[in-house]
Amino acid sequence: MLNDKELEAVRLWYSQPHVLEEVRRLVADNELMLLEEYLHMTCLFPLARHSELPEFMRKEDGSPLFPHNFNPKVALEAWQDAIEVGWQVVESETGLSHDEANRRMAREEQEDWERFLKSVEQRKKERGLL
Repeated sequence: MLNDKELEAVRLWYSQPHVLEEVRRLVADNELMLLEEYLHMTCLFPLARHSELPEFMRKEDGSPLFPHNFNPKVALEAWQDAIEVGWQVVESETGLSHDEANRRMAREEQEDWERFLKSVEQRKKERGLL
C-alpha cells in the first residue's frame, strides 16, 4: 500500500500535461484498450530512467521514490495502487471511470463477436450450406 506522499507523487505523474494529452486523445477516439495499456504500462515505463525523474518522484536523498519502477513482477500491490490512482486521474479529467471503460470494452467485444457470428451465417448461406 502506498503512503500519502507516494500516492500524491503518482497522482502528479499521471497528471503531467503530456500524459493527460494522450489520455484525452485515447478517450476521444474511444481507444479504450489502448488507454488501459497506456495507463498500466506505457505511462509507467519512463520511471525506469532514474536519472530523468522529476523531483516529485525522488526521495529527499535524490534516490527514486519507486526503485521498483512499478514493475508488477517486483511490486504487484504498488503497481495496482498506481493503476488505481491513474484511473482516478482519468476520471477526474475526462469523466470516464475504469468501470465504465470496462463496460464499454465488454460491450464492444460482444458486438464484435455477434458481427462475426452473423458473417459466418451469411457465408454459410452464400455457399448453400444452410
